[in-house]
Amino acid sequence: MTVAYGTCVGSWDKLQRWVIPRVAGPLLALSGQTSIAVAYNAILDAYQNMDLEAVILLHDDLEILDPAAEEVFLAALAQENVGLVGVAGGSDRQGLAWWNVEPVGHQQTDAMNIDFGQRSGDVDILEGSLLVFSAYAAKTFRFDTRLSGFHGYDEISKQVTNAGLRAVVVDVDTHHHNSMGFKSEQSHQEWLQGDRFYREKWHS
Repeated sequence: MTVAYGTCVGSWDKLQRWVIPRVAGPLLALSGQTSIAVAYNAILDAYQNMDLEAVILLHDDLEILDPAAEEVFLAALAQENVGLVGVAGGSDRQGLAWWNVEPVGHQQTDAMNIDFGQRSGDVDILEGSLLVFSAYAAKTFRFDTRLSGFHGYDEISKQVTNAGLRAVVVDVDTHHHNSMGFKSEQSHQEWLQGDRFYREKWHS
C-alpha cells in the first residue's frame, strides 16, 4: 500500500456514487465534522504512522476519471521539492481567489468544463476538491483550525510553499459533481471570512 485516501463526508450517497468506485487504496471517511480542517487533520493524523507515498484528500462528490491518476500524482511528488499536488490552482495575489490570477489546470463540473489552457505547473494555491500530500507533507503540515466551516482550508497550500516546497498542478481528469458557485449566502460569507483570514495571515 502506497496511497491512502480521506474524505469529509456530507453525503454518503455521493461518496458511494462518485468516490468509492474510483478509489483503489484505503479510504477514511469522516462525517458529522465541525469543519473540513478538523476532519482533514484527523485523517492525516490517522495515517501518520503508516508507510505511505501519498495521502489524497478529496471531496465526497469528486470523481477521479483518469485511471492512471495515482501514477501521475506519484510522478509529480517524485520531482524535486514537491509537497502538494492538485488538478487546478493559481496565484494568491488576490487572496484565495486563485482563479482570477494566472490559473492553471482543468476540471469538469456539473455546470461546465473548466479549462484554463495551461494544464500543469507550479502555483501558490491549489483548488481544494482534491489535494495530494507527499509523505513528508502529510506528516508535517496541518490545516489551520481557526478556519471554521468548509471554506478557506486550501490555505494549506501556502503553508507548504512558505516552507520552501512546491504546490503543483498536474493533468488529471476529474469531475466535481456540483453546480459551481456558493450553495447559500451563509456559504458565501464563510468563504469571504476565510479569504480575510488568509490575507491577514499571509499578506498583512
